Amino acid sequence: MNESLIVCPEQRVEPAWIDYNGHMNEARYLEAFSGATDRFMGLVGCDAAYIASGGSYFTVETHIKHLAEVAAGARIRATTQLLDGSGKRMHLLNRLYDADGQLLATAEQLLLHVSLETRRASLPGPALQQKLSEVQAKHAALPRPERIYCGI
Repeated sequence: MNESLIVCPEQRVEPAWIDYNGHMNEARYLEAFSGATDRFMGLVGCDAAYIASGGSYFTVETHIKHLAEVAAGARIRATTQLLDGSGKRMHLLNRLYDADGQLLATAEQLLLHVSLETRRASLPGPALQQKLSEVQAKHAALPRPERIYCGI
């Protein structure tokens, strides 16, 4: 894993997350990726205080690729790469790994910043936009995914 990626704490796959095929249920992949996105948002300043001030991001598109099965008890960790944080958009690539570093799944997500008052797309606050610009500059040197699925 690249050191400039945002890394979530490791978690253990609970038996309740396993479906009738003996591997992690697809909804739990989305839950893990949602947690990674929430963590990223908090780290760049879209935290509870920011949201209380009237702005947030809404997910408008998600594309998940399931690459390997995940069994009960597995230790998993997600990373987040900012592909684009300009203007109203936040375009992320989350990757899910096992404890040995095997890539298990990816989730590309497109989010739009919204005014919680109008429920319409709006520009983020200056401090949030500045932090996104800083992270984007760091992540620009990272390899881009082969295909980009999400877009407006």
